[in-house]
Amino acid sequence: MKEIRLLIGDYEYNAIQEIFKNEKDFKPATDNDAIIVQALAAIIHPDNLKAEDVGGPETYNHTVKKIQEPEDKTLEGNVDFSDIQKSAVH
Repeated sequence: MKEIRLLIGDYEYNAIQEIFKNEKDFKPATDNDAIIVQALAAIIHPDNLKAEDVGGPETYNHTVKKIQEPEDKTLEGNVDFSDIQKSAVH
């Protein structure tokens, strides 16, 4: 067994709580799904909350850039992947 310490933003913590509120009857499809659900449940379990407002930058203002998918998804010709490569660096 492992014991870990995890620092998570308020936004993500609340988002995980919302997921569990809205998906009470969720049944994992695979063993890997069950592991993810168990880990997320442990993150928001009240017994695991050791401290609140520990400082640090808020995370709610970070966004993930949505990639606009082209209508034509063939990979013939010149495909510009520069935007994807820049996103992967950050």
